[in-house]
Amino acid sequence: MGTGKRHMLRVLAALVALVWVQAAAEAQVADTLGGRYEGMADAAGAAIEIAPDAEGFRGTFHDAAGRRQRFSADRVGDTAEAVLDMDGRTVLMRMSPLPFGAEVALVPFAADGTLDIPASRIVNFVREGLAVPQLPEDYVPAPDGSGGRIAALSFLVSYEFWAPAGVRNGFMALAPRHRTLIRLFPAVQLDVVWKLCLAPGAEEALGVALRGQGVNCAEVLDGIAEAQRTGRFDAYKAEVAKQGAQLRTAVRCADNYVMSKQICDRAAQDVSRAAMSLETAATVLRRYR
Repeated sequence: MGTGKRHMLRVLAALVALVWVQAAAEAQVADTLGGRYEGMADAAGAAIEIAPDAEGFRGTFHDAAGRRQRFSADRVGDTAEAVLDMDGRTVLMRMSPLPFGAEVALVPFAADGTLDIPASRIVNFVREGLAVPQLPEDYVPAPDGSGGRIAALSFLVSYEFWAPAGVRNGFMALAPRHRTLIRLFPAVQLDVVWKLCLAPGAEEALGVALRGQGVNCAEVLDGIAEAQRTGRFDAYKAEVAKQGAQLRTAVRCADNYVMSKQICDRAAQDVSRAAMSLETAATVLRRYR
């Protein structure tokens, strides 16, 4: 892979990471769609401007070639549904708010007027105006879900910078012993669960991640949203960062990275304390609601 392409992938990953690393004032949950959203990855160059109105939403879709089409959208819960013309086909656009922007499902209609589900695709848009954070030195791109294992350290360094679907793929690519170790650090476990709750098709991963955590996705999404609204999100992320640092050290020691005995002895103590703790994702979440 060329240097230019690697740089592009790192920038796109950083854009996806906005909500996980920005201050609460910047990374607030978008309870209602509104404003301008910039396309990411496969949607790079496209943009959507949208605002709520009495009938639902109104907006303008800008494609990568600079063409514009205005739309009126129905409100379905907190999502917007509109019909657009794209690449010579009529397409149902379903736009759902995410903490960093919006997830947009594009489902073309078949010739008989039914939805062509196999031809659908999902793309992400980031809210205009969010700054791009720096990626960590050991960052790796998200797995594509095609199989194989991912190193636990690679997952822990990188998962906050992946889209929810990438976290789903990465979590299921971990060895079971590494998922067990992560579970001992409940703030990190909660952070992973939060992202899995935002991922499509994450039922299998959530079945593993939520086991014994005393919480469900509705409670997690509501709790994190409340933390962001009330200014507790920074404190939550600080706890995640502290436990994440301890966990990464424990993984380095467990996986035979070159580490000093003193550091690994301290890491073993951290793991022992975590194993004896009665904390779960649910107890961590309660502190920040």
